[in-house]
Amino acid sequence: MPKISGMPNSTPEALAEDAHGRFNPLGLGQLSENLRQALEAQPKVALADLQTFEGAGLYALYYRGTLPIYTPLLHTNVPLYVGKAEAGNSSYGDTPNERKPKLYRRIDKHRTSIKESDNLSVGDFDVRYLLLDDVWIVLGERALLRAYSPVLWNTLLTGFGSNPAGGARTNPRSYWDTMHPGRPRAANYLCNRTLTRQEIDARVKEGIEVSLMMPGADRDRALAVLRRRKYRAIWSLPGKKDDDKRFVVYRPDAFMEENAAFGVSVESAEWREAHTSVSVAAEPSELEEADDDQDGG
Repeated sequence: MPKISGMPNSTPEALAEDAHGRFNPLGLGQLSENLRQALEAQPKVALADLQTFEGAGLYALYYRGTLPIYTPLLHTNVPLYVGKAEAGNSSYGDTPNERKPKLYRRIDKHRTSIKESDNLSVGDFDVRYLLLDDVWIVLGERALLRAYSPVLWNTLLTGFGSNPAGGARTNPRSYWDTMHPGRPRAANYLCNRTLTRQEIDARVKEGIEVSLMMPGADRDRALAVLRRRKYRAIWSLPGKKDDDKRFVVYRPDAFMEENAAFGVSVESAEWREAHTSVSVAAEPSELEEADDDQDGG
């Protein structure tokens, strides 16, 4: 499996935009590549030292700590997370207010999440950011996600950038909060519905191997296999028409062990064991997909 040690490079096919394979300097592929290269040209800033600044744009978070699961990414340009913050839009087409610190606020929210985690330190993270006009921001984020796919905290350890969903007991713990517990908002959540900590760990390790492969057909195939893989669900909510409103548990041992690991007590009267097994893809829940890429302030 060929790997890269630094920055993924786009394949020629990604930059040839017309039917004859001719290079198009204004094609979407080349524009995306330009945006990615522009971000990579920005200096890394220690996340702990980031000061307030104005504007909107793109950013990427990089890990340089000693947590074993992420050590393969050290000394590479592969980020753990990429995101965006837009200046805003107007139904009248008015120019957005570029003086608001939209991008800074977005990054600062992530800094708070990292500080709240029990096994991460904000001192182990760097950030790169690029100020942009809104018209380029969505295209640039897609370029970053494609270049480093699968970006771990965007696709495999989802939930990092989502808004707080309240403290309802029926909320499942996100993949990110399972591997990096500590955020108060997730303290009372039940365990992840699909994967145990050990299963998430194995999935992340496989994802890192894929992200370090050279861009091309082999990496695309490996990524497709990873995304399509199904797992035995741990638990689910009862169906809307189900008279029995207790949690439906498919793997009782995993359900009890995972919840106990997070100090979440579950009474036997709250759940029932299913007599069937359900296989599901490790997709983010609706709560995890509610990613707050656009700061409203």
